[in-house]
Amino acid sequence: MQVLDSLIDGPLRLRNRREGDELIGMIVRYLRTGEEPEPRTDAQEAVLIAIRPVMETSRSRIVAGGNGGSKTPSNGESKRASKRASKTVSKTPSKRTSKTPSNGESNDASKRASEEEEEVGRGIKEEGKAGAARFRAPSPEEVAEYASAYAASKGIGLASTDFDPERFVDFYAQKGWMVGKSRMKDWKASVRNWVRTSKPKHETRLEVTDGDDFSQYD
Repeated sequence: MQVLDSLIDGPLRLRNRREGDELIGMIVRYLRTGEEPEPRTDAQEAVLIAIRPVMETSRSRIVAGGNGGSKTPSNGESKRASKRASKTVSKTPSKRTSKTPSNGESNDASKRASEEEEEVGRGIKEEGKAGAARFRAPSPEEVAEYASAYAASKGIGLASTDFDPERFVDFYAQKGWMVGKSRMKDWKASVRNWVRTSKPKHETRLEVTDGDDFSQYD
């Protein structure tokens, strides 16, 4: 996908390679499936704000191509894209933007982006649009049940990772179930993302600097 070349430059510049790889995966999933990116760090959110207009345009073109070249995307995609683009504030926080490092590019980033794209192509079915009509916060038990089923389908030994349903619920509950500046639409998509990026239990956690970011590990 040529469009990836113009979108992954920002993630490649993140000092934390794991954050960059995570962000590339979010971008690829959005372009292929429309799944909204869910940044877990300020640096990821700053990059997403900067490239949001390009992502929306690219997504609209991809949808139009899938509909036989029609310039008007189906299912109101163009209307949603216009609304989201108009909400992209030009006041990108200078402090957050200044934290985006200019070095640390990975030679393997393009390969990982392709692997993420293939996974999406094989894989994870989006929740139906009817389920997005009204959001209901899940309980730790519901999160645990869904995470176990998803991990089993992917051959992931969930019990051997640091994924914790209660921590997941507490993390988003204290944020008012917001993802960046938007209301969470699909908690199951967030669970899948957490399961995919979970670390083995034996790995040591680093000190959390932001007070609520559970994603920083050795």
